[in-house]
Amino acid sequence: MKPPGRPFRQLPRSRPLWLAGVFVLGFLAVLGRDIQVQYLQTGQLRAQGQMRYLHNQRLPAQRGVIFGDNGLPLAVNTAASTIWGDPKVLGKHQDQWPQLAQALHLSVIELGQRLASGGADFAYLARQRPPSVGKAVRALGIPGVGVLPSSRSYFPLGAATTPLIGLVDQAHQGATGMELSYNQWLDAHPGSEEALYDGHGQIVQVLKVARLSHPGHAIHLTINPQMQYWAYMALLRSLHQFHARVGSAVLMNVHTGAILAMVSAPSCNPNQKGSCTAPADYVNNAVHQAFEPGSVMKPFAIAAALASHSVSPSQKFNVYHPLWVGGYPITDDVRHHILNIEHILKYSSCIGTAKIALLTPKRTLYNMYQAVGFGREPPLGLPGETAGVLPPWQSWGVARHATISIGYGVSVTTLQLAAAYASIANGGWYVRPHLFAGEKSQRHRVMPAWVANDLRRWLQSVARPGGTGILAAIPGYAVAGKTGTSNMANGKDGFYHHRTNATFVGFAPGPRPDLVMAVNLRGSHYSWNFGGIEAAPVFRYTMRRALRTLDVAPRCNIGGKFLDIRVPAGSDLHELALKYHSTSRYLEQINHLPSPQALQAGAFFQVPMPLGEKDFCRVQTPAVSRAQAEIWSEGGG
Repeated sequence: MKPPGRPFRQLPRSRPLWLAGVFVLGFLAVLGRDIQVQYLQTGQLRAQGQMRYLHNQRLPAQRGVIFGDNGLPLAVNTAASTIWGDPKVLGKHQDQWPQLAQALHLSVIELGQRLASGGADFAYLARQRPPSVGKAVRALGIPGVGVLPSSRSYFPLGAATTPLIGLVDQAHQGATGMELSYNQWLDAHPGSEEALYDGHGQIVQVLKVARLSHPGHAIHLTINPQMQYWAYMALLRSLHQFHARVGSAVLMNVHTGAILAMVSAPSCNPNQKGSCTAPADYVNNAVHQAFEPGSVMKPFAIAAALASHSVSPSQKFNVYHPLWVGGYPITDDVRHHILNIEHILKYSSCIGTAKIALLTPKRTLYNMYQAVGFGREPPLGLPGETAGVLPPWQSWGVARHATISIGYGVSVTTLQLAAAYASIANGGWYVRPHLFAGEKSQRHRVMPAWVANDLRRWLQSVARPGGTGILAAIPGYAVAGKTGTSNMANGKDGFYHHRTNATFVGFAPGPRPDLVMAVNLRGSHYSWNFGGIEAAPVFRYTMRRALRTLDVAPRCNIGGKFLDIRVPAGSDLHELALKYHSTSRYLEQINHLPSPQALQAGAFFQVPMPLGEKDFCRVQTPAVSRAQAEIWSEGGG
């Protein structure tokens, strides 16, 4: 007998069919999705994948280099590293942010802010950092962080060129100075390449170069690095010694207009991080700051009077009594009686110059001022250039007719003064100043040669004993120039009584000048704040070294009976003997030449001292205390 069991239940016959249907439908769904992914959405999905793993990487390019006249760079590129991050990837590794922030010399908060300031998959974390920083970051191996090779600007002369050459920003774009003015020429054009990245943000493969990089163009300037450095150091020392607010100087070739040095103070060293934060530290005062020049304007009033025959070169003037014009007296600090034109310049007589100006038609004076460059914008294309102020002659009353001739009621720049005095030094030609090497000189005549020659001879007395520019004297060289001192305007139709514009403009060597230099210091409240004390020593220090750099031999050796010269190319012993009133045999003897054929061009050579030179060579720069007394007695210029 069988035990009782559970009753048998028969399944519905349709259930297998339902199960089979479910499996078929599932298979069809998977197949449909596969067809959709593999064929219908392939382009869309690939684009999304590329967005995650395929990026355009920047290919750096070098910014153009700025060179000086001797081929040495004034602004050059050095290796640097740019660190970037992928916010999506790096955001998942916040535990490693402290190590990254420490390597970048940032706080964790700053790091987060920089990461948030970028795009969806790219943000700059640090730019233009030293290669050592990039190496340290790369060694951390943090996902989502990349290091790109880049470059940053380095300025070999540091603060000596900052106001002229300028600065670049973190994007390596020009921010000030020539870097800004000529940014389009200097700017590099980076390229790009497509690269495949893994999930950690590291490059797996470079697929293709999308765009080639192109470096910036170089610029070759007329600036001589040595002269630029000397001029800056001398200007900076005088600025600090006399507590002036700002200063500038320009050194220029009188024949070509090539600017050999252009310096401003204060300045800053762009190679030191965080040093160039004050705008005043990178302003080019030589072209940006216009000032009332004072007595350095006097030679041009005299030039206009001589050229128009309003006065004669031998004419004398009584300067004993004040000259009243427009209800105001024009006076001299020291009384003189009768002065000729040379002594009017030597003693910087305001009365004498004003009398000469009033004898000259207004339009004639105006045309002379404008011809030598006053009231015209400089042609250099630098940021902030100013034309200064030269009022139209039709607006001149009697007072302005007189005061402009002594440097009041007109404003000029240091560059304008250098270019104007070059026209006296080179025989009457205005030469357009320029900064680019190889630029063709442009010039036009602004005064007769005989007027320029007379002024050049008279201005030499300024840098001799009794003249207001004695501190500009260079032993062994003839120096010509003019001092200028004017009280600074206070902006309230008056003047500060103890703040001055102190200026000296001069050229050398005297008889046949090659170089001209203008120096200005503003805002000094020192007790001896005259152009002859503050600015003239800057001229002397710089010009002395510049002449030696250009192999311009002194006219004599102090205390000696022989003159050292350089043998001109193509000269023979007979020509030198005739030129220096000697004989070939005597020149052979004193120079120990074995034969006339042993004479070498460019070599130093001794010749007998020319007649009349010994007295000149004994003129040396006096002690400062004595010079101060002399300049004080003559009013400072």
